[in-house]
Amino acid sequence: MTLKRRRSVANKAPIWTVGLAFMASALQAAPSPTPAAEPTLEHTVVQGDTLIGLSNRLLLPGTRWTVIQRLNRIRDPHRLQPGSRLRLPLALMREQATQAVVPWVNGQVSVQRRGSTTAEPLAAGAVLLAGDLVITDAQSSAAIAFDDGTQLLLRPSSRLLIERITRVQPAGPGRTELQLEAGSADTRVPVPPAGAPRHRMQMRTPVVNLGVRGTDFRAQASAGRAQLEVLTGQVVADGGASRSAGAVVDSGFGIVATGGGVGRPHALLAPPDLAGAPALVERLPIRLSWAALPGAAAYRAQVFDADGAALRLDGLFTTPQAQWSDDLPDGRYELRVRAADEQGLEGRDARTAFRLKARPEPPFITGPRDGAQASSPLVRLQWTRSTAAARYALQVADSPGFETPRLDRSDLVQPETELELPLGTHHWRVASVRGDGDRGPWSDAQVVIRTPPPPPPPSPPALSAPQTSGDGVLMAWPHAAREGARYGVQIARDVAFQTLQVDETTAQPQWLLRNPEPGVYFVRVRSIDADGLQGPFGATQQIEVPRSRLWWLLLLPAALLILL
Repeated sequence: MTLKRRRSVANKAPIWTVGLAFMASALQAAPSPTPAAEPTLEHTVVQGDTLIGLSNRLLLPGTRWTVIQRLNRIRDPHRLQPGSRLRLPLALMREQATQAVVPWVNGQVSVQRRGSTTAEPLAAGAVLLAGDLVITDAQSSAAIAFDDGTQLLLRPSSRLLIERITRVQPAGPGRTELQLEAGSADTRVPVPPAGAPRHRMQMRTPVVNLGVRGTDFRAQASAGRAQLEVLTGQVVADGGASRSAGAVVDSGFGIVATGGGVGRPHALLAPPDLAGAPALVERLPIRLSWAALPGAAAYRAQVFDADGAALRLDGLFTTPQAQWSDDLPDGRYELRVRAADEQGLEGRDARTAFRLKARPEPPFITGPRDGAQASSPLVRLQWTRSTAAARYALQVADSPGFETPRLDRSDLVQPETELELPLGTHHWRVASVRGDGDRGPWSDAQVVIRTPPPPPPPSPPALSAPQTSGDGVLMAWPHAAREGARYGVQIARDVAFQTLQVDETTAQPQWLLRNPEPGVYFVRVRSIDADGLQGPFGATQQIEVPRSRLWWLLLLPAALLILL
């Protein structure tokens, strides 16, 4: 009996042994959880994988394969099941150098390659490597795209050194280290999926280092000063070389750092109201305005392409109005405006679309002057000839809004036309038209006023025979019947009246030429109405003064001659 019981127990022992072997095999395919403090990257086993081969290929040199064995609790390192998943220690995995690309460039942008002392032009599509220094000139910018999805906008007058761009292989997270030596950079670092290891990014400036955690942020650097504005996510700022206390900057806050340390975070200003910004711009230089924002000390205004991809214009203005003299082609654009506080921290963007249509530019108006009166029914409108125009468009309307133009033509080849206009006020404007029919913006509207014809000018008075006296020669003419009339008198020694002895206006119908020197004098007179309307001069008359001291006795009425 005892013998049978012992044999039965002995016969069951191999069953437990098989069970233990099965559990050990299962442990290879399903590794136990790894502590959260040790980030890992998963690798799917393929046919031919070995722990030694994986260690040599994926881990840092000198790392033993037993690290993978212990991490995944593998009992039999010679039997890896294809399709099973292994966890690899992220801190010990090899990093491979990667590259960045330049999606677009605006203006003058250059790159100084690693080991070179000279810079070369940087074009869209170029590849950037660790050690490259990117430089943007004034009103120039460039985009840099990293292989982990990070997008960086390098703004005007900036210098950015790419110190390191690597990625854990295969297809692991990357590491980017940048140095913003001067200028401004807007950076967007993508947030990884839940549970995936984060891409590591650091941006250094002369006074502060920025550790980025899946963030949309802006950074500016200048001599002894840097500032940071976090739009989404979080950035850790430390004092860098100053080793001062740092700050954790959350979304919607910004900091200013100097050589003395990192300032406390401040809330960013809200976006300005762009409801009043123009939707159509028809004049150069470009002027864009918007409503003022309380608390704003300045405004950053930027013009991007319509799709928001490329930065075309960038400026900081002390009033809620931007103006650029830089050339910008006609087209559709996006205006972005943000307010800056007294520290210079720039708040959140407001955005609006606008269209630039300033070409072909309108010609200049040459006549008649704005507000001129025209008494003739035929009015001649004139403007300059434009080299960009094949013809001209003209509108004439009774109202300044040109809702229902009296005249609307676009076939004028010459820079002038003559129109018959009725009495009243008329508004008119012109535009240049290219050969393909593309019409540019209208000129500023001008006004011409059609008035009734003026009354006929007063007739010239007829001079009577001169009278002599001891004081000189008295010339008289009939008094005009019109109230307030005056008279213009001219006396000269030459018949062309180039050298005038007298050029006066008088209310009396006479003029005394006092003590004239001997010789010939020419006289003419005209009437002037009370409203200033001047009539023509009458016929030129001649008086000759003899050399005798008693010349007035010799002066005869016949001496008064009428010259036609």
